[in-house]
Amino acid sequence: MSSGRRVAKVVLDTRLPQLDRLFDYSIPDGLALQAGVRVRVPLRNQTRLSYGWVVELADTSDHSGALVDIAEMVSKVPVLSPELWSLASAIAQRQAGSAADVLRLAIPPRYVRVEKSWLARDPSLVGTSTMRAPRASVEGFPPETWSAMVEPRARTALYLPHGTAQAGSNTVPQGCRAVIAVAQEAFARAQSTIIVVPTWRDIEHYLHALESALESADESSMGAVVVLRADGSPSERYGNFLRGLESAPIIILGTRHAVYAPAPNLGAIVVVDDGDDAHREPLAPYPHTRDVALLRHQGEGCAVVFASLLPSLSVKRWIDQGYVSAVAPAASARPRVVLTELSVGADRDRAPARLPSAAFQAAKEALRLGPVLIQVFRSGFSTGLACATCNERGMCHTCHGPLRLPQAQARPVCSWCGVVHVAWRCALCGGNNLVPRGQGIGRTMSDIGRAFPTVPVIQSDASHRVVSVSDQPAVVIATRGSEPVAEGGYRLALLLDGGAMLSRESLRALEDSLHAWENAISLVRPEGAAYVTEVSGNPAMALASGRFEQLLSEEITERTALRLPPTVRLASITGPAELVTKAREALETRFSGLDVLGPVGMEDATVRIIIRFPYAGGDLVTQELRALRNKLALGTSRGRSLRLHIVIDDPDRLDALMGE
Repeated sequence: MSSGRRVAKVVLDTRLPQLDRLFDYSIPDGLALQAGVRVRVPLRNQTRLSYGWVVELADTSDHSGALVDIAEMVSKVPVLSPELWSLASAIAQRQAGSAADVLRLAIPPRYVRVEKSWLARDPSLVGTSTMRAPRASVEGFPPETWSAMVEPRARTALYLPHGTAQAGSNTVPQGCRAVIAVAQEAFARAQSTIIVVPTWRDIEHYLHALESALESADESSMGAVVVLRADGSPSERYGNFLRGLESAPIIILGTRHAVYAPAPNLGAIVVVDDGDDAHREPLAPYPHTRDVALLRHQGEGCAVVFASLLPSLSVKRWIDQGYVSAVAPAASARPRVVLTELSVGADRDRAPARLPSAAFQAAKEALRLGPVLIQVFRSGFSTGLACATCNERGMCHTCHGPLRLPQAQARPVCSWCGVVHVAWRCALCGGNNLVPRGQGIGRTMSDIGRAFPTVPVIQSDASHRVVSVSDQPAVVIATRGSEPVAEGGYRLALLLDGGAMLSRESLRALEDSLHAWENAISLVRPEGAAYVTEVSGNPAMALASGRFEQLLSEEITERTALRLPPTVRLASITGPAELVTKAREALETRFSGLDVLGPVGMEDATVRIIIRFPYAGGDLVTQELRALRNKLALGTSRGRSLRLHIVIDDPDRLDALMGE
């Protein structure tokens, strides 16, 4: 269609799969519209208005009928850049979701007061592209490391060093300095950097490191650090988002939503600890920070860095394939690791001692000099099952999925395929008794308090936020991922519940456990020690030596044989049985090589299937899933949604089949 008016192609801010496409609207005379701005447009009738973003402007439309006018321009700030739209489209295709859902994650809600203040700013006061920051020197890395890491389209796995370092008056993990060096190198080239960390604790550490690194630079460079906190106020988040629309290079630090932030002349995206579960988005379309960073790297040509003490299985697989280059320090101040198993008596109903005698004596000695860290599995109790004889995880003999007990005294049931094991036997020792594993932080606090009555006991978990502790004697009990940093490093670390961590009903049990242990070990002084309980076999050997490459490669090889991620892709499809069946039949008709697990009934009267498919041609599978999701969305019936719920490449969906 051709008309005298220009046409705006608009993506609607809606959660309805049926509306997952661009809509053409005519631009009224006198409305100065540009691509990227927020608008309100009529939907279905002239009285109902919907919010949306203008993706592009055109002179003609393919729509055969008359176009409706845009109702109003909500804001003249172009918050949707062409790069962000391309990224949102790519994520939607990969995740079989809607581009509008991605934009809702990427663009914060508008705050008028903040926007007016930003529009009225004096550009001369926000810095220029000529700002320079000092180039960092990090012990263990040659100076040219950082230059190669920020080259266009470079892909790097950065192995972080162990230990702690001083950042002004604060103590931070030593690895912060290596990550900040990447940002400083890009900043020295007048390029922006995005640093994405798992939690608020990491933001505090990296913010201290950034402030220390930039304090000797020009004063204007201090304002180049933009923090995107998930727990910040909505107005603060929107104001910091707008900072990325300016022309001066910046360093963006934040949690997973920071990976979408606009950044002028983006040089590098650094994802810290990509194996941490906090990097997986819990909202549709459920993208992982690691995948978003790679898609942005492919679309914008920036460098991407995956920084961690040891790589995730996904990154290790890319290293083995030569897709990602590995960079490690020449030497690392890793403390001595002592492995000891908890002594379990013949009476299985009695709980084992919380501390082995050797670890208890070592802790007493260390507490004379400074703080001791005790890491526990979780705040509650583990629901994982393990062999009562050898502590091996209880696994299904049919599909290798984790076993669960749906109710007291019931037979173990596979969480993945639903097979009931009437006569289960351990593949390792032949034992036929399964027991739950693990104790929580509350029980540990009580036990440790009695064991060390004269020493302060500090609790650190999701409910007790502790970022750092002094170098004075104290027992710090923390859940995994909540360990504070001690001034000068801990004298000793006791890592409990190793068997419970490894035997829990999760496909990522080994990977998560290794990362949790290594992160805690890195907080101990080089001359200190870390005691790890209830761990044996290959994981124990890797922990003792600090060499994980062979263990991770063997895990990847085993997963290849078992068709488990990250060696294959996953699609979890949940919904009414009739829709799930239609989707399954459509996929099996079009694609070969699919492997379907289920269906398994869920608590809300829906069913779930898991489809495993290869990476080769995987994009075609997700595109078909996206089309089926939109096609089979039928609204609601008696308050029940009649649509497919699709989650791509989330290994936790295998664990979720147990109905938790």
